[in-house]
Amino acid sequence: MEAVFLILIGAALFSQSWHVMGLYSDGRTVGIFVGGLGVLSLAAVIVLDPMLLTGSGDKTISAANHMAEVTATKALIAVWGLYCIGVAAQSLWDLEEQAVGFFSLIVTVVTVVVFLYYAGVLEPRYGETIWLGLSAASLLLTIISAVVFFALGFTFNVMRAVAGWTLLLCGGTVGVIGLAVAVRAIA
Repeated sequence: MEAVFLILIGAALFSQSWHVMGLYSDGRTVGIFVGGLGVLSLAAVIVLDPMLLTGSGDKTISAANHMAEVTATKALIAVWGLYCIGVAAQSLWDLEEQAVGFFSLIVTVVTVVVFLYYAGVLEPRYGETIWLGLSAASLLLTIISAVVFFALGFTFNVMRAVAGWTLLLCGGTVGVIGLAVAVRAIA
C-alpha cells in the first residue's frame, strides 16, 4: 500500500509541476492524469495491505499501535488522493487555482501530523530504514503542500516558479522512495 501510494502521488505531483510552471498547453491533460492517479491511490487504500507497517516483525507492537500506524497511513493516502482529485477538477474545468491552494492548507496540517507521528513512533518499532523512508516521504509531502498553499492560495507570482520546482523535485523524490519500497530496498 505504501509503495503504490508513494509512486502514484510522486507521479501526480511531478505531472502537476509542469502545469504549475506553465509548460502544459492544456490543463485538461493534467486533470485526466492527476485525477486518475488520485483515484488509483484511493483504491489502493481499500484494496492493498500495508507493505512496511506489518507489525509482524516485532512482538512488542500491540494491535492498537499497529492499527494507529495503519490508520495514519490511510489518512495520509486519503487526503493526498482527494488533493489529486481536486487538482484534476480544477484543471479539467479550468477553475480558479486558489481553491487548490487553500485545500493544500488542510493537506499540510494532516501531513505534518502524520510526519510528526512517524518521526516519533516508527523508529523504535520498525527500525531505521522504514522510519527514515516514511518520515522522509511525509516530510517532502509536507513541504510540497505548504509551498503550494502559499503559491496558489495567495497567488504570489514569485512563488509560482518555486512551487513548480518544489513539486517537480520533491514529487520525483517521493516517487523514488516509493520505488525503493516496492523493490524492497527499504524494508
